[in-house]
Amino acid sequence: MKKLALVLFVVAAVIMVSSIQARDTRLGDVNRNVDPVEKREAFRTQIEAMRAEIAANGYTFTVDVNPAMQYTIDQLCNFKPELQEEFYPEEPISEVEGKPGPTLPASYIAAYTGIRNQGSCGSCWAFSTAGMFESILLKQGINADLSEQWLVSCNTNGWGCIGGNFANSYYLNPGAVLEQCFPYKATDAPCKTGCPYVYVASSSKSASSTTAIKTAIMNYGGVSCSVYVSSYFQAYTGGVFNYCTNGQANHAVVLVGWDDAKGAWRMKNSWGNSWGESGMMWIKYGCCGIGGGGNYLIY
Repeated sequence: MKKLALVLFVVAAVIMVSSIQARDTRLGDVNRNVDPVEKREAFRTQIEAMRAEIAANGYTFTVDVNPAMQYTIDQLCNFKPELQEEFYPEEPISEVEGKPGPTLPASYIAAYTGIRNQGSCGSCWAFSTAGMFESILLKQGINADLSEQWLVSCNTNGWGCIGGNFANSYYLNPGAVLEQCFPYKATDAPCKTGCPYVYVASSSKSASSTTAIKTAIMNYGGVSCSVYVSSYFQAYTGGVFNYCTNGQANHAVVLVGWDDAKGAWRMKNSWGNSWGESGMMWIKYGCCGIGGGGNYLIY
């Protein structure tokens, strides 16, 4: 009877989550007409339904109300894989002279810069590109804060808060602009000209397998990639995320490390320090397409 009751509770919880998502009650600035008290209650109801499903299925992560839940998934993500216009060649692991080959440590974390917050602008693609290159520069002893707004406002692809793709080509030519010259505004602001191009990458590569991504992280630094984000991902607060659902990639992030004991990647997000584990996530290898379109720059 207890097992049947739990199953019925989980079914009810799933139906409740679907209903809440259909009403968009988790939205913040979009739902300005929703009473704040009602909104908080809707968030809490959604979280409790998620926790019931997590407990019933033995998932290894936790969820709670967090600032990211005030935005829609489109606002937080908006990575558009169909917009990619260039091919990045893959660097054969056996040809990385003087670098570690397929024999890799069980765990490793590359250097990475501080957590950024894209806000309600769907500019994850710019934050993934900038965060990856910042990690690459750190590997060379250069601590740089690159301007995501420059990528958002000055690209010639028509990308912006409504979406985009990996923007490596702009760091190859003309180069990267510093945050202090063009600070982030979380809007499709007009392009600011006159900023110097301080760092210019020499080439862009892809990493399509787990081993290739690990090797690239260890040799060069962070790797940009895509992932599919659901409301469970959005509400994540800690642990190893293993709610693995299928869907087209809609978010771009940076992989900065791994832990084979956890069977997971260490992922840097761009939703601020109040999301996840101080802005970071452990996510199971292959979960939600994590690692898709893996790419990095060489400086």
